[in-house]
Amino acid sequence: MSLNRTTAAKRYAKALFELLAEKDQLDSGYSDLQQLRRIFEDNPSLSTVLSNASLELDKREALVADLKRDASPYIQNLIQMVFDYDRMDIMVAIIEQFQVLYDEKQQIVYADVTTAVALVGNQADVLSQTFAKRVGAKKAILRCQVDASILGGAIVKSAGIVYDGSLQTRMNQLRQRLLA
Repeated sequence: MSLNRTTAAKRYAKALFELLAEKDQLDSGYSDLQQLRRIFEDNPSLSTVLSNASLELDKREALVADLKRDASPYIQNLIQMVFDYDRMDIMVAIIEQFQVLYDEKQQIVYADVTTAVALVGNQADVLSQTFAKRVGAKKAILRCQVDASILGGAIVKSAGIVYDGSLQTRMNQLRQRLLA
């Protein structure tokens, strides 16, 4: 019975994460994986090419050798194993699952922030630090966007939770209280 893509990616990622944690090489492994992710993102057909049996094996092996060239030995082993088991189509998913584990260990959270006007100066940094403290994380990475319809304040969405401090919502709440 073959594993689905997500299950397989989680297993590879967990095994790699545990190995790198044991060898005290999580940060360097994470860095190598981010570089590898960029290669796959810059070349969207790469995983298809590496999985394509119609392309000669020696050409696919040469591409894999290029991927392994600057990586640490553990990442090189991962690349080779994933290639040998004909799973190159899940390499990005493995990296994404590794990042989930890494972020959890490093206490990093991600949040989408919507404000009425663009954040200027150190406002994003202050908001990031405040949000991280509120959710018990060491670091919050914000993806900011502007939506003038909220009038003021901010809406922060993270891990399925919405923190709505927008002026539009406050006005709606006040309107509801007055009409009740």
